[in-house]
Amino acid sequence: MSRAHFIQTQTQFFFAVRYFSRPMAALMARMPSSALRQGLIHNLAEEHGADDAKPGLLDPTLAHDQTFTRFLASLGVTLDGTLHEGPAVRAFNNALMGVCLMEPVALAFGCLGVIEHTFAGISARIASVVVQRGWIPEGELVHYNLHAEIDERHAADFFKVVAKDWQTSDAARAEIMDGVHTGLHVFGRLYQDLWDDASRRS
Repeated sequence: MSRAHFIQTQTQFFFAVRYFSRPMAALMARMPSSALRQGLIHNLAEEHGADDAKPGLLDPTLAHDQTFTRFLASLGVTLDGTLHEGPAVRAFNNALMGVCLMEPVALAFGCLGVIEHTFAGISARIASVVVQRGWIPEGELVHYNLHAEIDERHAADFFKVVAKDWQTSDAARAEIMDGVHTGLHVFGRLYQDLWDDASRRS
């Protein structure tokens, strides 16, 4: 992938980063007890700037849409308000919201969990490659290096909620696996569509 293609995909991916906490919040609203909501609350807090070094405080500069904006800036991209969400990201965002609002809860946790798990590896790869290719100096890299570290924990938080159901209910296990396959499909489709769109524009 050329630097120009990468930048085109990433400017659209910003809209997925900015939106991701909203389906998560919708799913949290469906959980009947505080114990079941805790993992989601922790994830949502980190999405909005929580820092374990400063418990109880939200740092707006650490919110994930802001760290991604700084990542884009390190590539020379300024979000000036003229950029709009394209159909690939809109379809992904709406799919996640539909899953979290309408599908069985176990399915939704499987879907979000596998996306977080997958994104940890993707983030590590992107963080490595943009530095190796000289697109961003290592000391200026933001967002992707963070997600390479925290998204496995986020995935574990999601899967922990449905771990008991996985062990005790065949029906719930099937729903979780449906969620995993759905998450892999929509996430893979997003990346493919972003690549296709960038290729058409080149």
